[in-house]
Amino acid sequence: MATPLEKCLATIVATFHKYSGKEGDKYKLNKSEMKELLMNELPAFHGKRMDGAEFQKIMTDLDHNRDQEIDFQEFLCFLACVAMGFDEFFRGCPKCPLPKKYIKMQAPLEECLGVLVNTFHKYSGKEGDRLKLNKAEMRELLLHELPTFVRGKIDEPGFKDLMKKLDENGDEELDFQEYAVFLALTASLCNEFFQECSDENNRKR
Repeated sequence: MATPLEKCLATIVATFHKYSGKEGDKYKLNKSEMKELLMNELPAFHGKRMDGAEFQKIMTDLDHNRDQEIDFQEFLCFLACVAMGFDEFFRGCPKCPLPKKYIKMQAPLEECLGVLVNTFHKYSGKEGDRLKLNKAEMRELLLHELPTFVRGKIDEPGFKDLMKKLDENGDEELDFQEYAVFLALTASLCNEFFQECSDENNRKR
């Protein structure tokens, strides 16, 4: 049975393809698809005040390859930034309880971002710096929250290599941004699997 974090990664992939498949390139979001996604799936972020200029700025900032569309990697960058905004709220309120008390969103994708933040703080608060994951906390997170990906056990050499690659500042701990990078990589793997299955099904028809 999938954990809440695993379900969230699946929801992120499914949400992207729910909109990317409507027009043109089925693996990219054009402007109208991205705008519809924001309005329907991230209403708390989009709000009623986002005007055309603000939306265009988001598209420009995300569209790294300047093709006027948002691919899955660019979409993940956007979600990571939104999740970091949630996390900054938590860090700015040190006396607040865990985020589950107040990160309660109305749309499934928003709820997923809340789960990403909640999961980080569920483990980061166990030892040492409450805003970072040390090796033991990250190992526990992987085993309990992503069992499908680690298959019930941790390969120690692989785990050390993962920590080294994610730990950009070399402090042997993972802050929320480094954790978000890890989840983006994991979501990318889910998306690749989704695309392979989709392409295979299309070839069989």
